[in-house]
Amino acid sequence: MNDKRLVKMRINACLPQFEAAMQLLRQEAEEALRISYTIGPAEYGEWMHQYYCHHDGAKLSFEWGQPHAHVCPVCGTVWSGEPFDSAWTSFVHANIGRAVYHMAMLHTIEPDEALLHQTKQFLLSYADNYEGYKIHGSIPYNGPGKLFAQTLDEAHWIIDLSVGFQFIRASLSEEEEAHIRYGLLEPCVHFLIAHKEEQIHNHAVLITSAIASLGILLNDEGIIHAGLSGEYGLHDQMKRGRFADGLWYEGNVQYHFYAFKSLLNYALMAEGTPWDIWQESGLQSMFDYPVHWILPNGYMPSFNDAGSAGGIHTYAPYYEIALDIFGDELYRSLLNTAYGTPWAETAFTGVKTVERDSILALLFGCELAPADASEGEQLWKASHRSLSMPVSGITKLVNAKRWQAFIKHSKFGGEHDHMDRLGLSVVCGEVPLLVDPGTTAYGVPAHYGWFKHTFSHNTVCLNGADQPPADGRVIRFEQHPWGIWTETMVDWKAEAYEMKDRIILPPELSPWDLLAYEGASIRRINVLTEHYLLDMVKVDVSEPREISWMNHFSGRLEEEEHKVWQSTDVCLSRLDQQWFKHKSRFVAGGISEGSLTFRYKMENGSLRQHLWSSQPVEIYSALTPDNPPDRNRTSLIMQVKTSQTIVFAQVLFYDLEQEPLFEGAKLVGNVESVDYADTIESIGTVEVIEKIEKTETLVNAEALQITEMSDRSYRMTITADGIRDEYSLMWDDGGAWLDKWDGRS
Repeated sequence: MNDKRLVKMRINACLPQFEAAMQLLRQEAEEALRISYTIGPAEYGEWMHQYYCHHDGAKLSFEWGQPHAHVCPVCGTVWSGEPFDSAWTSFVHANIGRAVYHMAMLHTIEPDEALLHQTKQFLLSYADNYEGYKIHGSIPYNGPGKLFAQTLDEAHWIIDLSVGFQFIRASLSEEEEAHIRYGLLEPCVHFLIAHKEEQIHNHAVLITSAIASLGILLNDEGIIHAGLSGEYGLHDQMKRGRFADGLWYEGNVQYHFYAFKSLLNYALMAEGTPWDIWQESGLQSMFDYPVHWILPNGYMPSFNDAGSAGGIHTYAPYYEIALDIFGDELYRSLLNTAYGTPWAETAFTGVKTVERDSILALLFGCELAPADASEGEQLWKASHRSLSMPVSGITKLVNAKRWQAFIKHSKFGGEHDHMDRLGLSVVCGEVPLLVDPGTTAYGVPAHYGWFKHTFSHNTVCLNGADQPPADGRVIRFEQHPWGIWTETMVDWKAEAYEMKDRIILPPELSPWDLLAYEGASIRRINVLTEHYLLDMVKVDVSEPREISWMNHFSGRLEEEEHKVWQSTDVCLSRLDQQWFKHKSRFVAGGISEGSLTFRYKMENGSLRQHLWSSQPVEIYSALTPDNPPDRNRTSLIMQVKTSQTIVFAQVLFYDLEQEPLFEGAKLVGNVESVDYADTIESIGTVEVIEKIEKTETLVNAEALQITEMSDRSYRMTITADGIRDEYSLMWDDGGAWLDKWDGRS
């Protein structure tokens, strides 16, 4: 990093608003000084995703003095042997890498001989031994490592060591500098070059970023170009892996920032050099995109292989960079809300706040007092609005009662995809209703056994098999005074998808069934008003298939005397049936005449689900893994064997136990202006139609009625909560037509 950045770091270190960051840095450095581990010639690390409890998915407690006993902090189980012992070794060296980073940085701010000595010793010890470490690793989709089990972890580790080396370089003798360069840095970077991934992938971003950064550090243009240039180099990763709207193609915020963090690490190293990228086209959009996904409690939805705990509190350090480089007040609002400052936006509730204690705050941190206090609630306005992003493939519907419904019509995301096109995820304020669970650590059995399959999502499954790769699309996106609606679609009439020739899909990690989906299509319509969510799914198949429509609720199905369930051992999908607990069949059988209502007790409040289908179906319920997997969700599955088109429908009503709205918060609902221009320009398939319709008619009954008319249109009547709404729906090849019916047509 250049002198300007170092000066800013030293200035910030003396300011009171960064005292928490300095305290944490001192604490990290003090802990690093206590590390007594001896780096030897036979170090051998295994995959760190295996350092998790198989019972509940919790990360095991790492203890320096316990290489053969690894305790689960949740259930108390003590794990030993492989792969836990070698995964422990990987954590040892990852922690030493971070220790070098922290000690060297603190020494740069507050010179300390003990910190300098310990940093030197670790770097020199690795230089003594690194070339002798054995190449190993058999993790699917990953290249090998030497110290670690994969190229990715080797790159993480060497980035930390290289920054530490840069900080103390001036304090090294010529012999020490040469030994670290030729015994550690150069052998490692050449190993990374030899094992660059030949695909577009977040790992490849990190590996090529590390190579280019080391090239700058070593002043070696050949190494720099090995990282930046050519097919699958860093520039190519950004060109073909970042969508035009800013999202990384793997389809969730966690992997978006995983790739982005690597790019930012490189940007920091390249700052002020001929390879500076701060003003490169597309970089700012990677900061802007995640804002669209922020939930009313500050968290982010968990799509694909994302964990369930990410939110603005997680990603705030990166927005320190955004504010310093680009100066947008939106980033200041995000930081204030994440840190819980006096300028935090009050429309958000239940936000997890964190201290401003990151290293990035020291390096990039700016004043957080708003330049113009009158421009309030910028983050809420940006995140709580309805919009469709056809390029990355997410449409979000919101209302003033804090509902957010996400429809996933994304492009296939490769290794980390969950094969769940047209998946639905719904929250109300802080309460999850039916959501995408994301996943747990990859070494936990539930990851590959449950979370990474179509059936664990709120979508359609054919013949119990996973959906093959396909790109979804949005067909309609219309906003009205009475609400907003969208139509999305996916089909398997061809095997083409955008990322097909850019990624690697080994057969052992391609669990889908092409024949089960051949020729099939799914279309989904979602309507959000101030009172309910209407959800309609149309499935077309070319030959007899078993069609399952799954809804997984974050609550428990309430027992009702007049509804009878029977225990069953039916096989609900091709997945291991261990993931389905208390399987039951609704004995009433079909529901083609009228609709059926189920009620769910949520973590706060209750949910009512009105169901309908165009053919008689079987209805099953089961308890299935939530995230973390020691908790359960209630899964309600509608299933039918048919060769005909079938339409499923549900209306969801949610009642909070407490009124969610409050004084002083400006709530932006579904009439907030949406920037359609960018959406239409980027793909040209979204139709936005403004209409004036009559408001709801007040009634007292509660029902969902759907009638198929002679012209194959559908007439729908929804009555509940004092309203009566009627709609007319016609599915057309070019897109559906939905009208709120006034009773005269």
